[in-house]
Amino acid sequence: MYRRGLPYSFVPKKRLGQNFLKDRRVLERIASYARITRDDVVLEIGPGLGALTELLQAKAEKIIAVEKDPELARFLRERFQNNSKMEIVEGDILRIPLPEYDKVVSTPPYNISSRLLFLLLGRKYSTIVLALQKEFAERLVAKPDTREYGRLTVMVAHKAHAEILGYIPRESFRPRPKVDSAIVKITPKESCQTMDEELFTDLVRGLFTQRRRKLRSSLRHYIQQRLDQRPEELSSMDIPDKRVFQVSVEEFERLAKELTPLLSA
Repeated sequence: MYRRGLPYSFVPKKRLGQNFLKDRRVLERIASYARITRDDVVLEIGPGLGALTELLQAKAEKIIAVEKDPELARFLRERFQNNSKMEIVEGDILRIPLPEYDKVVSTPPYNISSRLLFLLLGRKYSTIVLALQKEFAERLVAKPDTREYGRLTVMVAHKAHAEILGYIPRESFRPRPKVDSAIVKITPKESCQTMDEELFTDLVRGLFTQRRRKLRSSLRHYIQQRLDQRPEELSSMDIPDKRVFQVSVEEFERLAKELTPLLSA
């Protein structure tokens, strides 16, 4: 049983980051941005009380709703018990094996945003629409030479296009969080540069540990740590005269490709 969208006895759990979006108009916007068709299988992470789920199931062929909270999983099974489109999966999205899907539409817990995003970007999808913490969302779309630009920006932009479609005030959630939110749409790049992905990830991580250092100096330090020798080969490389946080995604990609023969030897 539920009343006004809430089970009678349910108390949101802070440790699970449970803040439920209650604004119907915002929920409809999130659902519409994904352009769901009758052929789509949609993954929803942290469906909570099922407000967004209700809108999604009306548009898609199938909804796979992954809920970590056993109490809410039971509630969702009861709410959608006669709906053949619904698959309620009880478990941690970061730990369970996932079936194939076309799109991801969700208002996930903000405390897993980074790990969740890297997980989703490593799988096949056509569209991802998420409600995320405003500050986190702005890091995804940041430009070089800004405070928000960092490793997260580069790693996401390497694989996908991210855009902020709108903002959500904290008053739209129950219980009310301490931050505002943003709706982010992510689409995969049609073609990624062929390179050693493990090296690219390690390079970006290593350089951003000293984000304000000159790129040449930071590269020299990074290679010395990797090879335990002086990187004389840097003298022949075309290294932009920039600090690390000013380097574009395309420049990081080029550097990774140029360094591959040296670091793989």
